[in-house]
Amino acid sequence: MVLISTSEPSGLCLIETADLDGETNLKSREALEATIDLQDDLENLSKFDAKIECEPPNNNFLRFEGTLTWNQHIYSLKNENFLLRGTRLRNTQWAFAIVCYAGRDTKLMQNSDKPKFKRTKIDLWLNKIILGVKYFILTF
Repeated sequence: MVLISTSEPSGLCLIETADLDGETNLKSREALEATIDLQDDLENLSKFDAKIECEPPNNNFLRFEGTLTWNQHIYSLKNENFLLRGTRLRNTQWAFAIVCYAGRDTKLMQNSDKPKFKRTKIDLWLNKIILGVKYFILTF
């Protein structure tokens, strides 16, 4: 999600990424200077008609690049303006953001591997015995 405004006048917010990388220290993210003034004014937020162009979905937690076009100005978006799925907002009352990736396109889902089917050695051994018995029965 691209951070638009927060409860802090400076547009900063603190996030915890323990679920993503195991780090318990807080990291800061910031809204664009152009959008900080929106604050929690729902009328202005409902009229916010920006266009966001960003990189295709990928699994790199440490990089986000894109542009936000609003009021005929183009603003650069970086990782400092981006909130990942799985992060938690801390020491900040509220934040408004725009979702860029959802579902399987989130960086968290791009990083998750498909579950592997684990088989024990006994299971493999029994399968070989069953195939051997089947082959023996079919040949006689």
